[in-house]
Formats: sequence, structure tokens, C-alpha cells
Amino acid sequence: MIIVIYLHNKKIKTKNISNSIGKFAAEHLLKTSEYDFNINQVDTYIKTIADDDFLLYKDDPKNYYNDKNKLINEHVQFQQFYIITIKAPIKCVLSLDYTIKYTDNNTSAYIILNPDSHIPYKTYKPKEIYLLLLKELNKIKAQNKILVNIFDNQMKDKLKAFTKHLYQGKFSKKIKIPLFDGIEPEISRNSKLIMHFLKKQNNHQVAEVNEGEVLVEFIKPIFGKNGLNAFGEIITNNYSNNKDDLEADIDSDTIEIIEDEKTKIYKSKIKGYVQFNKKELYIDNKLKISKLSRVQNALAKDEDNNIEVTVSQNDTSIDSIGEGVRLTSESIHINGHIGAKSVLEAVNLKIDGATHTESIQKAKFADINRHKGKLRCHKAKIKLLEGGVIHATHVEVEASLGGTIYAEDVIIGHVKNNLKVYASNSITIRLVSGEDNLFKINYRDIPTLNSKLNFLDKEIEDLKYTLDGALKHTQSQVPILKDKIKKLQNQKYKIVNSAKSAKITITEPLKGLNTITFTLNDKDELTYKTDARLYKPFYIEESEDYIILHPTNKKIPTES
Repeated sequence: MIIVIYLHNKKIKTKNISNSIGKFAAEHLLKTSEYDFNINQVDTYIKTIADDDFLLYKDDPKNYYNDKNKLINEHVQFQQFYIITIKAPIKCVLSLDYTIKYTDNNTSAYIILNPDSHIPYKTYKPKEIYLLLLKELNKIKAQNKILVNIFDNQMKDKLKAFTKHLYQGKFSKKIKIPLFDGIEPEISRNSKLIMHFLKKQNNHQVAEVNEGEVLVEFIKPIFGKNGLNAFGEIITNNYSNNKDDLEADIDSDTIEIIEDEKTKIYKSKIKGYVQFNKKELYIDNKLKISKLSRVQNALAKDEDNNIEVTVSQNDTSIDSIGEGVRLTSESIHINGHIGAKSVLEAVNLKIDGATHTESIQKAKFADINRHKGKLRCHKAKIKLLEGGVIHATHVEVEASLGGTIYAEDVIIGHVKNNLKVYASNSITIRLVSGEDNLFKINYRDIPTLNSKLNFLDKEIEDLKYTLDGALKHTQSQVPILKDKIKKLQNQKYKIVNSAKSAKITITEPLKGLNTITFTLNDKDELTYKTDARLYKPFYIEESEDYIILHPTNKKIPTES
């Protein structure tokens, strides 16, 4: 704040000094900072429990300023209007560097003066500096809507002491001066913030909530006796700055706030996981945690719950999914490793670490960095297969250090040693640099296809039974039933005769001894041991006399 000598001025009456100066500056196409003001007069208005409106109050005839009990009992409220002169500064006399602080419920206000303030006490007498400072503090109070000339005895006493302190050259540290000494309310019940969702978090590390569940409850304080704050407002149960309330941005799309005189309730609008980082509170269907242990595994019990779980553990010596955890969700993303005896089930599963040899994963789509466990899915993408087992429809593996694959179609980048691949349609490999690998075409080795065949047989049997009845009673259903049976029989035929159209392709030359096997529908097998050389794709061809394994000379006679 600056005290100056002025070139021109305008006198106005206002309740909001900052707004009035801003409007005046805008009219003159200047910045607000280019204007200052003086207070010429302060008019105080009061309203009691007996009044309908605020009335001008002078000289304290009812002794409200000295009798605080009377003031509170009659519910006195204050408003002040200021007659000010807005002026453009030309010379700076006093400049204060300060901040303003308030106590609970804004009952009292303080100014913190910084030693960087410009106070020219060496060129003024102590009384002159005191009056300059008093004038300046009242201007600061008025600009911040703090009552002026009321309950300010502490301010004046402290200001006198500060002036003496100033002339002793001791203003080297920040100093606190009271601006307003209000009336503290008597609290019969303190406010309380209950974080209900944290109770769930303590049990399960994460807080999964249902729609309509209470997340946070703020119980407002109850005042046994009212108070008065620095702005002239009565502090009752209806007034509180709610300092103990939740200080965070609330996502209105996922959280509903219900408030009355006594409480403020934060309720979830959707099912999901509570996300709280001290700055924001919201519900998300994406769960992010550092790790999950067996006693914390009760997260989501239904696959179709539209929940995405992300488990992230930066310490590579600790499993993100601990031993024995069972986790089911629509989407699961694990940044770390999977512990022993754990079971993960999801539609979409992504694991950035390694799966334990005694772990199980079930998914529709799986993307795993290092696989050592047992995986069942529709489509699998594996970066490194390290002895793990895969049951899937389609499998893509970048590199293999052993393991077993059961699938209809398999694609592998680099195979080293001790890998067994059982497929029904195709096996495609870029490089086999090791030995003792088995690449076999045989639908019987694939459990999912055996299950599908059993299902097809049962469906065909049921339809044939229904067809027998239709032939006797409902002829119109006969063509429809026959068509359904034919389609199912075609599906079965494609599976049991899949070896006839299957192919094994190894793009680069083999380095050693590996085994290629085709098993026919009648369980006859064509097996070939590879050499260190390049081979064209392996497939079988049936003639009148033989079934031949190309590109080798292996063959077996056809049945007559």
C-alpha cells in the first residue's frame, strides 16, 4: 500500500473499495495499480434481531463495542460504507510489504509486516510515523472488508509498540500486528471429517465403492454461543468457514454432494475405485495401486464390471501381485511381477513383468512380457516364453526359452531349445537356433478343440432327436433343423481334418535336430527329424496311394 501526493481526485461512497477503484480506472483507461485512495469517512450500519434492515449507527449509544455479551445476545451484524477519495499518485511516502492472516471462522485478522517494507522513520517523528501507519492499516482493512474503528484496541497498542521498536532499529524480522479482535463462538460440538472410504482402503489397500455409497462425511460444528467475525458477520451454526471440511476438488460427474445445516455428505454416483491424492477426489473405473497381497484381493468379483485395474510396483524385488492373490476384472494391467499361486482373470490382461511358474492367468486378450506360468486365453502376445504353458486360439511369441503352446495358430520369432508347440492350423517361425524342439500338428492335443468337438457332438445329437420329432409332427421345421445340423457337422469336419490343410513354416535355416509331426484323423503320424539346413514349408499331401509329408520324402500308405 502507498501513501502519496496526488494530481487529481474523485470522492465517492462505496462498500467495496477495490471494485470502485477498478471501475474508476477503467473509465480513464488506466490500470487499477495507477490509483490510490484516502479514507475520508467511515459510516457503520448495524442490524439486530429486532431490525428488518441495517441502520446507521454512531457513537455506540447501545454500548455494543464494550459489552460483547449484549452484542451477541442481540445478534448484532455490521456493515460499513466508506467515503473515499480516489487519487493518482505522484510521490511515494510509505510502502508496506505484507500478508493478511485470519483465525478460524475469520474471527480475528492479523497483518504480517515484512522488513522489506519502506517506512521512512528517520525523516519523520515517531508520532507522525504512528499516524501514517494507522492510516495505512485502516486502508488495508477497508480494502479487505475488515471492520474499521471497531474492536481495534489491540491493533493500536501493538502499532505503538512497533513504532518504538522501529526507532530502535530492531525491525529485522517479520512482525505480526492484530487488525481486528472479534468474538470467538463457544463450540459445544467440534466439527469432524470422516473419510469412510479410507476404512475400506485399510482393509484392501484400495477402496472399491458402489453407486450411492457415502465416501466422506463432514459433521459441522455446533456453537453453544454465537460469535462475530472480522467482516461484521454473526458466526452461528449456519456460518462456518469449515476449515475441517475436505479440501479437494470434487468431480461432480462421479461424486454427489448433499449438504444441510448439520452435515455435508459426499456420495458416489457410480461404482468404481476412489482416487484421492489430497488435491482431487473422484471415482474411476481404473484402479492404480503399487501392489496386491492375498489379504487384499477382494477387488472385483464380476468380469463384466467395467473396472480397469492397474498394479504398479517399482521395486523389482517385490511382486506386484503377491502369493495367493485372486483378482478378477474387465481389464487388468500389472506393471511388475506375478507371485506364486495367484490367479488373474480378465477380458484384457497386460503384464509388464514376469509370471510365476505356479501362477494362472485367464483372459480373452493377454499381453505378457515374460511368461513362466499357465495362461488360458483367446489371443496371446508373449515377448519371452520362459517355460510357461499357453492354451489359446492364436499365439504370438517374440522369443522362446522353452515351454509349451496349445493353439490353432502360432507365430514365433526366435526359438531356442525345449519348446513344444501343438497346433491345428499353422505354426510359423522365423528362426530356430536350438535343438530338441517339437512342432506338431494335431487337434487332439489341444484341449479347447476337444471341448468344442464334445460340444458339437452334443448339439448334433440334440438336433437329430428334435429332427426325429419334427419328421413326425412339424414338417415345416425339418429344413431348418437339417441346415443347423449340416453347419455343425461342417465345423466338426474342419477340426478333425485340419491336418490336411495345416502348414509349418520356418523361414531361416535350422541349426540342429528338431521334430516335425503331423497327426492324421485316423491317428497315423508323419514325423520328421530336421537337419541343420533350410526347409520349405512343411505340409501333407494325399494321393491315391500315399500321404506325403512335404518337403521331405516321409510318407505312409493310404487306406484302401
